[in-house]
Amino acid sequence: MNRWTGWMVAGCLLGLPVWAGPDDAKHPGRLVVADGKVGVLRVIDLEKGAVVGSFSAPGPANVYAAGNGMYAFAMHREQNRVSVVYGGLRQEDHGDHKDLVVEAPYILQTLTTGPKPTHFSSHNGMAAIFNDGDGTVAVIDEKSLGLGPRIFEIATGAPDHGAPLALGNVVLAGSLNRGVVEVFSRGGQKITSFSGCPRLHGQAVLGNRIAYGCSDGVLLLERQGNGFVSRKLPNPAGAPSNARVGTLVSHAKYPFFIGNFGQGLVRVDSQLSVYPLSASPVRFGFDKEGVLVVLTADGSLHTLEAPTGRVLKSLKVSEPFILSGEGVVRPGLALGDGKAFVALPDKGEVLEVELSSLEIRRRFQVDGTPGSLAWLWVEGERH
Repeated sequence: MNRWTGWMVAGCLLGLPVWAGPDDAKHPGRLVVADGKVGVLRVIDLEKGAVVGSFSAPGPANVYAAGNGMYAFAMHREQNRVSVVYGGLRQEDHGDHKDLVVEAPYILQTLTTGPKPTHFSSHNGMAAIFNDGDGTVAVIDEKSLGLGPRIFEIATGAPDHGAPLALGNVVLAGSLNRGVVEVFSRGGQKITSFSGCPRLHGQAVLGNRIAYGCSDGVLLLERQGNGFVSRKLPNPAGAPSNARVGTLVSHAKYPFFIGNFGQGLVRVDSQLSVYPLSASPVRFGFDKEGVLVVLTADGSLHTLEAPTGRVLKSLKVSEPFILSGEGVVRPGLALGDGKAFVALPDKGEVLEVELSSLEIRRRFQVDGTPGSLAWLWVEGERH
């Protein structure tokens, strides 16, 4: 028995409080929940299993996690505002190691980035927001949040529905109506552009490659030196006319992208390979370790073997979802470390599902109409 274990045993026998060592269980993170009908943002502490913050916001929102796991960005499209939520988890640098500090969450800032802020991306500490109302891209240095944020703007020249990405010393802006990806310097000068992607929607990054969904396939850009080369992958032969890639995800564990495609998914590498599902995918993505998870329109949650598309497990979490119509709030999905979190707007609850067994572990009752979700997690030693 080592000295540390001896102190732990002695403390337990004497009924004394025992401090956790730095290698004990990590904090499971916090979940930001956006109401789909009113301006309320809530934060659930997944260790306590309770709502630890509830904040008024300019309006309903879609929420996205920043790359550092400290912040969630809430896009209030119709109110032309962006709320930055500090989740209450941060690192404290001690030179040879970093401690995890757990605090109360709060609204860090409410920003005006431009009219109709909609799509968001975070890459290597730079957040990018496409403002549909005027076609500008606002780029924010995440390290500057709380210190007077450093923001610069790229003008694409016209309103559109766009896919933004800050990548090193350039900014990429994909535009749906023009079917083009434009590459700008940080100073706003257009360097080059790539056309031939009608109804462009959805993007993901994997190493030095970026994939964009098109109505007729997927546009791949690969960074080579100071420039990019492009390649277009067509939709599979015999695909239904209404099937297209409109959302893309990736994980460093795999050398391919995953996109939606009609009543299924596609693996995107040298071609598009279809993964059939029981119903159309509503939300999908990878958890922290690379488990592929899909929520389908029939109310089921599935785990898939990512390289083959084989369904590993399925769980019924709801009746079939109503996905369109006035006032409809779509269900939300966030993926953590071995967990899936599913927001059921009509039930006013968020489910926590263990991915290894695909069993519901907890139900969080929240007021209102929970919709979009973002999982926040910060690594660090706990004492």
